[in-house]
Amino acid sequence: MGRKIALLMTYCLIMPMIIAALPKANADTTFVKLMSDTTELGPEDAVGKTFEINCTIENVELLYGVDIQITWPTEYIEYVDHNKTIPRGTQWPNGILYSPTIPVKDDVDETASMPGAAPETRYWLAEASMAPAEKFNGTGTAFEMVFRIKKHPMITDTYIHINITSSTLANFYGDPIDHVRINCTILLHGKLQPPGPQIKINSINYKGTVPYFADINVSILNLDQYWDLGGFDLKIKYNPKLMQAIDIKIDPDEWFTNCWPNGILVVKNETDNLLGRVWVAVIGIPGDGGDHTPPSGNATLFTITFEFSASGPIEKILDTFSLAGFPHPEREEPPYNNSESSVPIPFTVINGFADVVGIQQHTPLPGYTVITESSSSVSQILFTEGIPLLLFNVTGAEGYIGYCNVTIPKDFMWSTDGWVVLINGIQVTPMVTEDEQNTYIYIEYSGGSHNIAIIGSDVVPEFNLLWTLIILLGAIIITVLTKMLKARKISSPFFCRIKQKIITSVIATNCCHPFLENH
Repeated sequence: MGRKIALLMTYCLIMPMIIAALPKANADTTFVKLMSDTTELGPEDAVGKTFEINCTIENVELLYGVDIQITWPTEYIEYVDHNKTIPRGTQWPNGILYSPTIPVKDDVDETASMPGAAPETRYWLAEASMAPAEKFNGTGTAFEMVFRIKKHPMITDTYIHINITSSTLANFYGDPIDHVRINCTILLHGKLQPPGPQIKINSINYKGTVPYFADINVSILNLDQYWDLGGFDLKIKYNPKLMQAIDIKIDPDEWFTNCWPNGILVVKNETDNLLGRVWVAVIGIPGDGGDHTPPSGNATLFTITFEFSASGPIEKILDTFSLAGFPHPEREEPPYNNSESSVPIPFTVINGFADVVGIQQHTPLPGYTVITESSSSVSQILFTEGIPLLLFNVTGAEGYIGYCNVTIPKDFMWSTDGWVVLINGIQVTPMVTEDEQNTYIYIEYSGGSHNIAIIGSDVVPEFNLLWTLIILLGAIIITVLTKMLKARKISSPFFCRIKQKIITSVIATNCCHPFLENH
């Protein structure tokens, strides 16, 4: 009895090992697969591009009938064409089922409303072989289908799923064939948003007599239709001491107006020459249901006529909501975010600069002309007969280096001991050149307003003997002090204090002149 039990236990231990060592029967899994020739699209705009999928049945035995239903997202893709590759033969060498066959379904309905189909089914294929057709074994294609991209999402990646909603495979005996479904997925990379447009304020270059009148265009460049410009609100700043806004022409070429069935509404058309600001705000008026043509390309939004007296920047005041996009609640991407209101359009700015060099003629005495050439606004020159002193004010753009080149006729005013130039009472070293007729004194200074004094040693006519003696004495003292400084007989700080007092005393009375105080 014990021997029998031992043999039984040995059998139980050994048999599983023997069974594992035996050759296994062919048990390959049958698949119904949806496969695409494209796995990724984008981020380049893919709208209008087509791709193909096919439905393949793999590792099947004794196949005699199929019933396959599929669906796809109609928001992003649309059906173009298809071919069922049944029966297998000369026309479809890679197809499935053998002739003769009985067609049952080969229907497309993108509304997914076919009676008897599984929910959301948009294509339904059903067909079976009938005797004496050969049984199908192996791998083959049931159908091929072409789709077109009809919507490309912006920024965000989207997965397009083409899925099997129902599938039945039957063998020669009418029994169902077990199988595994494999769906198809295509990655549609989010389309890159077009770059925002540019707001450009034109620059000008001019050298000549002032005041000078010129038009400055405020334009929009590289506007893509995607942004659907619905209006603009732009504030332009300038220095009213250097230029004055005279007039504004809005949408001179009617580029924006022509996009809107009911024209445009001008909300702001304002110049303020105290603040130094131009303010223009315009919105488009759509037709029924928001009907309009999205503006695009390059255009002049408005033109400002300026009166220029000097150089200076013309700049846009920083404001995010300067370009408004027409509402698009269907757009999920920023800045729209499904908003039912207008949204700010991103943009960059190219500011303008008026490079105006004004040339002015001044007549300190009848028959004598002093010429100033300057990037700044230059006041009239104050001159007292008999005193070799010219006083005037300059006003330039803050943050920029200004200059003034003064042409002084030699038969009017000259200097035998060197010219003295003061800016706001502080002596500077000018660049002095000359020819037979004139002396040219070139001065540079920082932006803003400055009082400038140019002092020579002689002037005609010499009516004021007292002032002439004072200036000559001052010039002599300055010359002597300079030589003493070079000889190291006096200290530099001491020399500077003495020299400054002499120069200041010479122009003190004239610097307080009401004309200069008001300029």
